[in-house]
Amino acid sequence: MIVASAPASSANLGPGFDVLALALAPRCRVAVELAEGWEVLGPDGGDHEGLQALVWGVAGAAPPHRVEVASDVPIGKGLGSSAALRVAAAAALEASSGEVRLERVFRNAAEAEGHPDNAAAAVYGGLVAVGALGEVRRLAMHPSLVVVVAVPDAVLSTAEARAVLSAEVSRGVAVRTAARIAFLVEGFRTADPDAFREAAGDEIHETPRRHLSPISFRLGFAARAAGALHAAWSGAGPAVLAVTTEERRDAVRIAMEEALDGAGGVLCPGIDREGVRIE
Repeated sequence: MIVASAPASSANLGPGFDVLALALAPRCRVAVELAEGWEVLGPDGGDHEGLQALVWGVAGAAPPHRVEVASDVPIGKGLGSSAALRVAAAAALEASSGEVRLERVFRNAAEAEGHPDNAAAAVYGGLVAVGALGEVRRLAMHPSLVVVVAVPDAVLSTAEARAVLSAEVSRGVAVRTAARIAFLVEGFRTADPDAFREAAGDEIHETPRRHLSPISFRLGFAARAAGALHAAWSGAGPAVLAVTTEERRDAVRIAMEEALDGAGGVLCPGIDREGVRIE
């Protein structure tokens, strides 16, 4: 039996739609072994159609396997649960057949996902950017930075969230987004509050989705008011990721808990810097 695991991830990080992502400590584990026919089992030992679709989407020409999935990544919250599963499954199936090539695992999972950011973070770990030609680069993240993630009870599917987005944006939105990305990357590198301040907000995906998850905007406001350097929807939401320091982490956590008002929970996950691994 081969076991692979991949981390959760927070994509977009505000203005970096389909470009930036950060790998987080919760993991999805996938165990595979050769079998006479395909069998995909969830944590409860049951055969789940949703898990089958995710696994088969990255199986390619792999021979039949028995696949067992166990995950600590919240589902439908914007924390890359499908990307973590696809990356772990692709890596485990490759390891079962021979050599694991990270670039191939990434391409396979990104194609199945339909967007590359979560898959890149799940494969390579840390803070990543995906270029226009598909190249992945690890970006610098200042060691003083930590994250707090508020996870509302509500679920918001990626498909539903993407359906409300416009196919085109104005020149002004494009220019402001480019500026925000530049300052966001600098903020992560230096932990400079002024850089993060210039990176605040997003007009490509957060504003158009506001009506789908009003709590996400309230959580971001609460985090910044409590001293967070940056706050953004985690992927398609409804989870919200706040970037802060050790000194302000508890204040940010409490503020986000109060904003949730019992309708969800707050996590203080570590940054995963390893990415996918064969266990």
